[in-house]
Amino acid sequence: MAMSVERTAVFHFLCAGCVALALILAAAECRAAGRTWPSAEWPANGTIEFQVSFGEGGMTVGQARHTWSHDRGQYRMGLAVETTGVAALLRKLGYEQQSAGGIDPDGLRPRRFDVNQIGKAPEAALFDWDGASGARVSIRRGERERRHASLAAGDQDILSLWHQIGRLGELPETLLVVGNKEARRARATRLEDGSLRVPAGLFATRHFRIESIDGRLGIDLWLARERGMAPVRVIIADTKAETLVLEATAVHISKK
Repeated sequence: MAMSVERTAVFHFLCAGCVALALILAAAECRAAGRTWPSAEWPANGTIEFQVSFGEGGMTVGQARHTWSHDRGQYRMGLAVETTGVAALLRKLGYEQQSAGGIDPDGLRPRRFDVNQIGKAPEAALFDWDGASGARVSIRRGERERRHASLAAGDQDILSLWHQIGRLGELPETLLVVGNKEARRARATRLEDGSLRVPAGLFATRHFRIESIDGRLGIDLWLARERGMAPVRVIIADTKAETLVLEATAVHISKK
């Protein structure tokens, strides 16, 4: 009889342990699911045409084309900007950004960010996530390193940020935003959902603001919620340059 009671006690103890373990594993899966970046929801490729102006309500000075594609855990994207009309007569500008890298549970993981501009030396940011001395990014002009910075999971270049930020279940407290000249620690804030009319039409959007802690860089993104979170309006304010406003004139997105 005593043995039976002892076996019953052991049985209940083991069952309680199994339940506790199951709850721990379920909680871990939920936390992992919250961290997992939903790449399946990102359209496999797309092209957005923009009109470009200086400042809110400013004169249109150019046009831009943003493209992206991803497959098998790798992505590529670009932004090409050029002046048009009277602005082109005053100053011919050809400017191109390219970002390429991988996709992991934290989202986009840039490997290389390149900038090419007419009349200037190529500039690049090279991301080394597996360096012997820790993850770091090297910002270069030509072959010469101008500066470097340490990296953490979720850090982005200034272009990959457009597609990273809208799919995070929870925004990071801060992230490093890497450009061709600087790497700035920044805070991201989700603002209001609403409707936004741009030349391409009326879109249901989600508005995000990314501001560098040093106050020198601000990026506002309006992402189309029913078009794969594609950026349809972008404002880039840099204390060292004019404030650029990009508004979509055409949006072409793959159905898969």
